[in-house]
Order: sequence, then structure tokens, then C-alpha cells
Amino acid sequence: MWWKILLFFWIAVLSSIGIVTPIAGDLGSLGMYAQMDAEKIIPVKFTVVDKGKVLTSKDGGGWLLRGRDAYGREADFHFPERPDNLDRAEGYFVSARYDSEHHRVEVHEVRGDAPAFSFPFIPGLEERAKIIFFHVPMAWMTVIAFLVSMWYGIRYLRKKDMEDDYRSAASAGLGLLFCILATTTGSLWAKFNWGSFWNWDPRETSIFVLLLIYGAYFALRSAIEIEEKRATLSAVYSIIAAVTVPFFIFIMPRIMPGLHPGSADDANAGPVLSSGGMDAAMRMVLYSMLGGFLALYIWLMRIRMRLHRIQLKRAETAP
Repeated sequence: MWWKILLFFWIAVLSSIGIVTPIAGDLGSLGMYAQMDAEKIIPVKFTVVDKGKVLTSKDGGGWLLRGRDAYGREADFHFPERPDNLDRAEGYFVSARYDSEHHRVEVHEVRGDAPAFSFPFIPGLEERAKIIFFHVPMAWMTVIAFLVSMWYGIRYLRKKDMEDDYRSAASAGLGLLFCILATTTGSLWAKFNWGSFWNWDPRETSIFVLLLIYGAYFALRSAIEIEEKRATLSAVYSIIAAVTVPFFIFIMPRIMPGLHPGSADDANAGPVLSSGGMDAAMRMVLYSMLGGFLALYIWLMRIRMRLHRIQLKRAETAP
């Protein structure tokens, strides 16, 4: 019982960390956006190097202090007025833009003291980058569950044990659930990043095909009443279906141009296959979420098997 409580606690804590942890940029991000859009405001955190001075109305008024970002770059930060906690704050978390004319950072809003833990600002993604903590683990669990379904399908064909047939069907059902969740989270991300819920990107198309394939798997099972025949045909189908999973998840989206990272016209491997270029803090949360979702899958499989055995016992004792 204790490990189940720990699992819920683990996923809840990681989800909270992924959602609550702020996205904070640096002076490099500010400089890049200044070249594209001089009015673009992004979140930035920095430590105070020099508490600065009050400016005259000729220089724009307000307060000017010197700050340093996480990479050691320094710049002048112009506040509309003197920060209230200037004497005790070691750093600030602000919304700001870079003023190329005066060569300083214009602070529009002080969000608080500089957070000790933050995720990097990714141009074009910003807060939307956090979806990776949920979308990618669900996509991975889809692959794992479908492959496990194939494994138990092979075991059934070798041993003709009906328990293996049910394990194969249970894993396929969980895989379909994770596939639906991955599709839903991906669609939400696409809406905010690409403007519409569905764009027929190669990766979107491939996961939609997987939904159809495994939807047909359960249609097949429900259409056959004889247990042995149903189990045999389902096992063969699960093997054929699982062979297509690596192609639709890893190969097809990489050999065709698309909007997702890791497509044919993108030099990156993509988040489902590689996270080598990811910030260490984000990578730690992502891998921890993968472990949590794997434990959740194992637990759900155990629950499904326990319910199956209870149903069998009830059927045996029924008058």
C-alpha cells in the first residue's frame, strides 16, 4: 500500500514542479528578441551586481541598477521606480524588454525575487514548453504498453494460456488510453503554438493511425465469441499491430517534413527520441515523470489482472 501512496505523491509533486516552476530568460534571449521585435516582453531573472542609482527625468527617471544573468552577462536594468526590497534582495524576476536605443533593459513588471529554481526560456515555446512533462511520457507509455501487448500475444501463441491473452488485451487497452491522452495533450499544445488543434503533421497523422489500428483490435475482440479463437486472432493482430508502432512513432515522423521537432527538415532528434540538448532541470523532471508513468502503468496492469481473477472466481462459484 505504501508504494501506491508514494506513487501518487511522486506524480503529484512532479506535476506541481512542472507547472509551478517559472520560465525565466536571460540577457541573450532579450537581445535576440530585440532584433526581431523591439517591444517583445519576456520573463528574466538576474542577480544584483550594483544597487545603482536614481535617474533624473532627462535620463528617463526611475531607478537604474546593474544585474547579471545565469551566464555571467551583465546589463543595466531600468526600473520605473526604486524597488521596495532593494536593500535585501539578491536578485529579481521581472518582465522586461531590451532597449537598443539606450542599451539597457526596461523592466515593465517585478514578479518577485529571483527564483532559485527555474526552467530556461525557449523562444517560440515559452510557458508552452512545460507540456513536454506530460505529453512525452504519455507517448512513451503508449509505445511500451503496445509492445508489452505484443509480448503477451506471443506468449499466448506459445503456451495457449488465457491469462496471457487477457494481459495482452489489458496492456493494449492501457496503451490506447495513453495514446488518447498523448493525442489530447498534443492537440492542446498545437492549438496554442500552431493556431489549430489539428494540422495533419506527420506525427499527428501517425498517432491517429495508431488509434485506428488499436481501435480495430478491440472491435475484433468484441466480434468473436469463442474464447480460443478470439485469443488466437487477437494475439496475431497484436503482433502485427505492434510491428507498426516503431514505424509510426519513430520512423515516419522523421522521414517526412513537418511541424514537430525531429521532422525531416529539423536537425534535432525530437523530444520523443532525444532530450540531449534539454536543460538539466527540465531533463530531470522529464525522466522522473517517465519513471512515475511507468510505475502507474504497472500498477494499472496489476489492478486489471486482479479484477480479472475476481471475475473468474465469481463465474466459477455462480450457481
